[in-house]
Amino acid sequence: MKKTMLRRATALGVIAAMTASQSAFVFADEENASGDKITLTFAFDEGVGTPTEEAIKAFNESQDKIEVQSYHLPQDANNLHDDFVNKMVSEDTSIDVMALDVVYVAEFASAGWIEALDDLYTEDELSAYLDGTVEGAKYDGKLYAAPWFTNASALFYRTDVLEDLGITEVPTTYQGWIDVYEKLGEDSGIDYAFCYQGAQSEAMVCNWVEFLASFGASVLDEDGNPTCNTQEAIDATQLMHDYIGTYAPEGTTTYAETESQQVFQEGKALTCRTWSGTWNTFNDAEQSEVAGKVGMTMLPVYNEGDTAHSCLGGLDLAVNTYIDDEHKEAAKTFIKWLSSEEEEKAFCLSSSQPPTVKAVYSDADVLEQIPFYTDFYSIIETGKGRPSTPDYSLLSDAIQRNVHAALTGETPVEDALNALQEEAEGLQ
Repeated sequence: MKKTMLRRATALGVIAAMTASQSAFVFADEENASGDKITLTFAFDEGVGTPTEEAIKAFNESQDKIEVQSYHLPQDANNLHDDFVNKMVSEDTSIDVMALDVVYVAEFASAGWIEALDDLYTEDELSAYLDGTVEGAKYDGKLYAAPWFTNASALFYRTDVLEDLGITEVPTTYQGWIDVYEKLGEDSGIDYAFCYQGAQSEAMVCNWVEFLASFGASVLDEDGNPTCNTQEAIDATQLMHDYIGTYAPEGTTTYAETESQQVFQEGKALTCRTWSGTWNTFNDAEQSEVAGKVGMTMLPVYNEGDTAHSCLGGLDLAVNTYIDDEHKEAAKTFIKWLSSEEEEKAFCLSSSQPPTVKAVYSDADVLEQIPFYTDFYSIIETGKGRPSTPDYSLLSDAIQRNVHAALTGETPVEDALNALQEEAEGLQ
């Protein structure tokens, strides 16, 4: 009863918020629209806007029966989730296909909002995808989404700085990077050792679970029980707090990905923790002042010799269960095309987002443009997902509020995590 009431309360709150402010907009190609075609609306966030539009254009040019138009949302996981929940609760049919954050598949499937896709791929076809991405697209043993692209966080750093200082081994610990930073002269233009995401957002949740992993802590144990206020979790959160205003910008508690990446692109930070798909942006001279001077490595650990654990992310493709059968079949056709090896390669080259099809990682064209994919498997293999639960949005909300209060200093770290532990236990 408690979970049902919480889900309903969350859904009602989302509806109210989205009714007050609609942030998305639709792009339709009216000239190419045809009354003989089935029109689909594909909803996705602006973080992959341009390459997705290119993919949609290619699909539409290959078709004479289906026309896909776009529904754009801001690059914010909370906004995307709330918009989709709002529509699903009201059984809205204005969107047909959703680019759904992997952590929400269980929630949407358990609520009956997305269509089962067990008939979309054969077992042989599914074997072409990374095992973890397939498992993440399932709920209760059934496939409810198609793996589109995966993602893992990484540490981007200034290769020119290490070269100038004669450092040949890339640091692996937080302290190692601080040591490099403290060797810099005042004229280096670099003001910070780190930049990461600390705004009250899903971006911060990802950062926090990485700090926890570095200390051997986690949000839930293997049995799904909350472990948010262990001593290891307290120490990890305290470190994340202590770097802000010293080795990371004071504004970190207001930064999501875009803001922290801008600090690095302007040459003001030695390193930047963000998603691996940012490689193209950091190395684009039109957008970045450090283009050509950027390397990528594993996230730092606290103790030398520990294993780094990146947060895993990515988007899956899901079908709105409330649309009619004709649109469902058209949606499946579009999804299978978009998740094919050929199109995943094209999307990877366009966006630098990590594909879910294994073969793309060894493709010569891809490796020439994105050389770090040679070592990318090691990051994916040691990566850790956020807690897997149908109540993830409620748990994430509790993490965001309490951990952000700790990072800003509004609440002492231990008190904030005790409050989080109590909320997490209430979701059991």
